[in-house]
Amino acid sequence: MTTNIPPEAFQDILEELRRRPITVNKYRNKSGDGRSQAFGLVNRRCLPVDYSRQNWLRPKLLFHLQEFAKKYVPIPWTSITVNQNYQSLPHYDKGNLGESYLVGFGSYTGGDLKIHEGDISGNHCIWCKPIIADFSKIKHSTEVFTGERYSLVFYVLKPTKMPTEPLPKGEAVLEDGKYVFKRGNQIITPKTGLPHPLRNRKKTTTSITKDTGDFEVSFE
Repeated sequence: MTTNIPPEAFQDILEELRRRPITVNKYRNKSGDGRSQAFGLVNRRCLPVDYSRQNWLRPKLLFHLQEFAKKYVPIPWTSITVNQNYQSLPHYDKGNLGESYLVGFGSYTGGDLKIHEGDISGNHCIWCKPIIADFSKIKHSTEVFTGERYSLVFYVLKPTKMPTEPLPKGEAVLEDGKYVFKRGNQIITPKTGLPHPLRNRKKTTTSITKDTGDFEVSFE
């Protein structure tokens, strides 16, 4: 059971999103239209699960998301999806495990969450009214809206490739008046990022197969 959230609880998040809107996520262009990014843990192509680059690109926003979660999110979570004017098509959240916590905010009209199946099918107003459900098993979408619509989804990530060692704790902190993202004892910045097997390896050859258009890149 969830309770309504006071609109002022979103103020710090809202101000940061208005100051600097999140970017468009090209990997979500098949499930809707608008801006959407994931914070916390994410799956990485061909690599074990680790922290999203959004964590160190937007540590101030992550800090306020964490503070909101401490007060209002009653379920376990590893990841947060932030949607900004995102018009989602009917879909399942296949990368989530178990229940998710979803809530909307901003100055908008319309934009109900539409659930297409099951016991809670129908339209749900999520403006400052959280809903908890297993959206990996329930097809859902966003109704047409006008205005400035934001939503937050807190969930446990379904990993596609586990790390060989436990991940250090990752969180945004305020240190010496500056917001930073810490992974264990290490501060991760846009300049450093996370280790990558191809980082600093010089590309030496590129070959293209004429008939098929396939290409192959070799590294030292």
